[in-house]
Amino acid sequence: MASTQGDPPHIAKQSLRCNYCYASREVKRLQKCSRCKAMAYCSKECQKADWKSHKQACSNNNNLAKALKEHADTPLGILESLILPDGISLYELDKRLEKWVKFHSNLMMWATVNALDLYSDISLSRKQVLYIKLEARRDHDGSPGKYFRATDAYPVDVEDAKTWPAPWPESLDQVRQLQDESESMNRGSCAAAMVECKQLAVQTVPFGSLKNLKGPRLLNWKEELLRDIENGIQPHKYRR
Repeated sequence: MASTQGDPPHIAKQSLRCNYCYASREVKRLQKCSRCKAMAYCSKECQKADWKSHKQACSNNNNLAKALKEHADTPLGILESLILPDGISLYELDKRLEKWVKFHSNLMMWATVNALDLYSDISLSRKQVLYIKLEARRDHDGSPGKYFRATDAYPVDVEDAKTWPAPWPESLDQVRQLQDESESMNRGSCAAAMVECKQLAVQTVPFGSLKNLKGPRLLNWKEELLRDIENGIQPHKYRR
């Protein structure tokens, strides 16, 4: 479980918009899928309508959480906890990553738009994703925004990343599916950041409903991204 090899693709938990109609949480009350707790919906009708698309990701997220939880009590899991921050298990580390992603979601969206230069061409989101390499931190002071530090970040070509070990190919296929669905329903495009901590499988952080983006592009996006993650702050709000 400490390796990313063979793990199922994991869509990071998001709750900003309904996963079917894209209604924002400011407009409608959203509730997470009770099974995987990864996607959110504004109604039972939207959840039912999205089930065909969500079914596989739901199963992957649920199975991954279950496997990590069971692994925590094995001899290897107990040994791994000795080298993880605060003596936590991989299951608990995965839960920390979930909170970290939620905390930095707006910042990562801002960085993805600038890194991929989506201001000039939104279709570039189909050719590249933003890869963010993480390491678990001990100096977090209990703040979710400091559970991990970003050691590097850069765009990667989708076609190249599809040749990387599992679950990269499956994860990128899911991103393409989200893009096709979003564009077919005139919701705009979908971009993604891929965050990876070496003890866990790579996780996909999708950003949907992207259209009419207005720049200018900031070339120092990486410097600001790494700095704000290091400081555990939320200075950037995504502006359309």
